[in-house]
Amino acid sequence: MRHRICPPFIFLFVLAVFTTACSKTKSPTVTASPTPPVTSGTPGDSACKLLTADEAQAVQGEPFKNTKPSERVAAGLIVSQCYFETPTPVNSIVVTVTRKAEGGRDPSDSWREIFHREEAARKKEEDDEGKKPLEVAGLGDEAFWTGTRIGGALYVLKGNCYVRVSVGGAGDQQQKIEKSKKLAESVLKRL
Repeated sequence: MRHRICPPFIFLFVLAVFTTACSKTKSPTVTASPTPPVTSGTPGDSACKLLTADEAQAVQGEPFKNTKPSERVAAGLIVSQCYFETPTPVNSIVVTVTRKAEGGRDPSDSWREIFHREEAARKKEEDDEGKKPLEVAGLGDEAFWTGTRIGGALYVLKGNCYVRVSVGGAGDQQQKIEKSKKLAESVLKRL
């Protein structure tokens, strides 16, 4: 007499093994803290330390629930980024901080390449892409908004680093600029 294993049982067994294996390989996340984070100001600091859940809630209407940090070195610069995940994913926030890497170049050189290139080169690029950085007064040493009808980001130069803040969610360009400015003000206090 032959015994047959029921195909649904095999499927459920494989699914259970796969689910267990995947749950062990999850990347760690940091839960939101209502208290202001402390940062030492060193180049390796994570952008996740620059914004609190309370500050996110004041701007986006809900606190972030997790942070997802990343950091890389490129062109002599350390680029630290944090994705602040909110319960409603479309309302999430991204903060990026660009600083000088050890032996690297000054971030203000990169800033000038982005926002102060020769007028002819900028004009051609703006014609090709249909967008021009919009100067934003009263923030850091200098600030610009870049974007389209759909989305954008606020860039702020302060001292020897610059910050990029991007917010998701509903609202037109002016509303997103205002939200980004409020978040950037919080971030700049901790740089």
